[in-house]
Amino acid sequence: MTEIYKVSDEQKERIRTLVKDFLKEQNISVYKLAKMLNERYGRSGSVSNILNKLSRATFKISELMDIAELFDYEVKFVPKNPIEGHQDNTPKL
Repeated sequence: MTEIYKVSDEQKERIRTLVKDFLKEQNISVYKLAKMLNERYGRSGSVSNILNKLSRATFKISELMDIAELFDYEVKFVPKNPIEGHQDNTPKL
């Protein structure tokens, strides 16, 4: 049987912080975000839906991309800079 992938509490907190900090930088509330998503994408996403996703850290990548697009941002994978004195942790294939 395939093992179910579980997100650590630490990772969930990083996701919550990432989204909350982004909204704060944009000076936008969750309420305004829900309204903007409804207007732009015709989503029926409610404030409680967004708050639940924040609480559980369960955003889909497509939802994060839509949020970023509202503010003329993009979601991108960037390499981490290795810390001086530490070896590269890049997985070898």
